[in-house]
Parts: sequence; C-alpha cells; structure tokens
Amino acid sequence: MPPPGLPWGDDPYAADTRWWAVETAPGVPSRAPTRVGVVVMIAAIAAAVTMPSQAAGIGVPLIGLAVISAVLVGSPRRPSVAGVLAVVAVLALLSVTAWRSAGWVGAVCLALAVVTSLAMVVDARSLRETAFGAVTSIVFVPLALRWISRTVAHAGAGRRVENVRGVAAVTAVTALLAVVFGALFATADTRFADLLDDITPDLGPVDVGPQIVVGLAAALIVAVGAHLRWVRPRSVHGPAAPRPLGDTWMWAVPAGTVLAICVAFLLTQAPALFGGDDYVQTTAGLTYADYARSGFWQLFVVTGLTIVVVSIAWRRSARDTRAERVLARGILGGLCLATLAVVASALHRMDLYTEAFGATRLRIGASAVEWWFAAVVLVLMAAGAGLGTRHVPRVVAAVTIGAALAFAVSNPDARIAATNVDRWSDTGRIDIDYLTGLSPDATEELLDLPAPIRDCALAAITADVHDNRRWTDLDLGRAHARTALRAAGVTPKTTCAPR
Repeated sequence: MPPPGLPWGDDPYAADTRWWAVETAPGVPSRAPTRVGVVVMIAAIAAAVTMPSQAAGIGVPLIGLAVISAVLVGSPRRPSVAGVLAVVAVLALLSVTAWRSAGWVGAVCLALAVVTSLAMVVDARSLRETAFGAVTSIVFVPLALRWISRTVAHAGAGRRVENVRGVAAVTAVTALLAVVFGALFATADTRFADLLDDITPDLGPVDVGPQIVVGLAAALIVAVGAHLRWVRPRSVHGPAAPRPLGDTWMWAVPAGTVLAICVAFLLTQAPALFGGDDYVQTTAGLTYADYARSGFWQLFVVTGLTIVVVSIAWRRSARDTRAERVLARGILGGLCLATLAVVASALHRMDLYTEAFGATRLRIGASAVEWWFAAVVLVLMAAGAGLGTRHVPRVVAAVTIGAALAFAVSNPDARIAATNVDRWSDTGRIDIDYLTGLSPDATEELLDLPAPIRDCALAAITADVHDNRRWTDLDLGRAHARTALRAAGVTPKTTCAPR
C-alpha cells in the first residue's frame, strides 16, 4: 500500500494508461524500483562528465555505454539474444565517432544507433513495431516521469526536513564564503593556489550549461527506456495480416508493367554500357560525363521505388497454389533481377561522373546507398525463393547496420581525397576549396600533393588537430592526422599561398 498522503490509489498505473490504445504488461509496479532511480542519476552524472565539445570523440560511445547499461540494469528482465546483438550493434555504431573524424559519417551511424536502441528497448520485430515504439516513447514521457517521481516521493514520505529555509541559507552562505576566501587566499599565496589546482579536477574547457542539458537528457532517456522495458507497450489492434488483392491480375498487371519498362530501359542501356565514349557521343550527342550526370538520380529513385513495388506486391499476392507461387516468383524475381541491373547502370554512371568531375561526399554517399539497395534486393530474392519473410525486417536491419559500419571502415573522406589527388595527377584540375572542408581522416592522402597546394588543402585540418580540446573529444582520426602532419613538417604556422 502506498504511504498515506501520496496522490495515487491502489492501481495508479491502470489509471495512467486506460486512455491509451495500448496494452501493457501485467504487474507493472506503481512506482519505479529503487534501482531505476539510482541508475537514472548515475547515467546523468556520467553523461555530463563525459560530454564531448562536439558530436564526435570518445565521449559519444561512453555516453551511449552509460545510458544503455543503465536501461538494462533498470530493466525487469534480461535481454534476448536479439537484444544482446542489438546492444553490440549500437555500441559498434557509436564507436565510429571514436575512430573517424568525419562528422557526417558519425551522424549517419549515430542515427542508426538511435533507431536500433529504440527497437531493442521495445523488442521490435518489424519496422511497424519500431515506429510504434518511437511514438510510445514520446507519449509515455509524462508517465515515465510520474513513475520515477513516485519513487522519490515514497523515499521522502515521513522524512520531513525541518527548517528548510535554514538549511538552504546555510548551504548558500557556506558555498559563498568558501569561494570568496578560497579566491583571496589563492591570489595571496602561490603555494595555496597550487594546492587548489591540485585538489580541483581539471575538466578542460568546460561549459557547465551544455553539460547539465546533456545530463538531464541522459536521465530522461534512461527513465523512459527503463519504463518501456517494464510496461512493454503493444498496440491493441496489432498488425493486420496482409490480404491478397483478389484476382491474380490485380497485382500481376502493374508489377509486370514495371518489369517490362525496366527490361526495355536496360536493353537501351546495353550499348552505352559496353560501347564506350564513342558510342555515346555519336548516338546521343553527349560526352560520357554528360551522359553520366543526366540519369543517375533518376535511376536512384527508380531503384528505391522498385523495392517498394516488390515488397507490396509480394505481401498482397495470392500464393496458395503452385501456379500462383510460380507466377509471383517469376514476375517479382524478374523485377528484382532487373533492379540489380538498374543498380549496376546507376553505379556505372556515377563512376563516370566521379572520374570526370571528382569525388564528393554526396557522390560517394549516393553510391553507397545504391550498394545498400542491391543488398536489400538480394535479401528480398532470398526470402521469395523459399527462405521465408518472417525474419526479413531483422535481416534488412542487420544488413543496414553492417553496411554503415563497412562504409565507415572504408574511410570515405580519405577515398574522396585520393580520387581528387589522382584526378589532379591526370588532368591538373583540383578543387582546393572543397578539399579544405574534409576531415582529418583525409590527411595522409592530401599529403601526396605538392607543397604549395598541399599546405592550402591541409590548412584547416592542421589547425583542427592542433586545437586543444577535452579528453572526451579524442578520436583516432585526429590522432593519426597529427602524427602524419608532424612527420611531414606541416604545422599551423605553415603559410598557404594565395589562390
């Protein structure tokens, strides 16, 4: 029974959730267990202490480790095998910020880590359940805060602090006197000042405001995450089973039409793929570079839309008889094969485009997404061939996480720099202004440029790696860049010739 005077009845949680169209686990305690309150505070302190000055560095995975550990400790049950794998995937994604300096790569991995964490907390098995978990994590914020506050209220029930004003006044006066007298004695004697420096932790350039915000955000995330692990929300209505569209022609005609269009397109592309520059110029009046630039993004969109068409058609097609299964696998399997050919055409165009105009983050990133499209198509083909679709969402999620990690390992900024350096060697053309915006990951490749151009391309990176920051901002990319620049004799004092 709750202690007298606390504002809830015998079944407070039922009153909290009765208005939401969700089902919750039975036996949820009316207030958070004590360990949940403890891990919320520990996670807040850990996040505030390890906060980096930017969204990169070793501090990011440390905060993620603290938050995930706190949620699991506050959970009423052990994670499943899939949950353990999700935790490993999240930590791997967050670790990218500790060994890659490219912020845009870290941002992609950070976004995937957030989605994966959400799926792990609500034990999602599909994209729909993950989306439902995202909504409930927002809707349940007030309930989670009330859940935690009841624990605090219960802990303080019957333990009134007498003379609250006196306690507050004594605390404020004591703190003020300590600061004033400490400052006066420190300015009066250097040895006392050294003593204060020794006993005061050096946190580097710290701005307390952002640290407090990060700490409170971590506490809120842990509170909501632990709360969701306890209540295990599920939609009342549940996922509806896909119903066939009716007669076979209702899905076969549109899907077959898309297949026919794809085949026709590929037949027209075959000569261009193998005919080379002469064929393109004589038949289309375009250079190879113009040909590449003219169609990549259209093919990019076509690939994504085709995956959607295949997914919907497979779910809505009748496959009760052998003839229906053969037809479905024939049309949709052929559409998947055609999609792979479209992906090959798009990648070929992007390679030509990059060769003519140089590599950029957008071009490298778009090519990576095309490769991911191809991997998803292969997963759909394997499922349609007889392996089943039950685990397709989780397989696609695993492929996505693996692709993101592989992309980070490939060091995109270094590849961009190497491609542009090779292009300069072949054509004498280079975009120095673009290269100066690359991260320290590209340092070793940019060092291959001749001194005047090299110094300009590395000016921003040199200043960045020699900037004193907190220990939580450490990442291997900046450390390796600093070592390479020192070996090459490039310092922040190195001048950059006007251009």
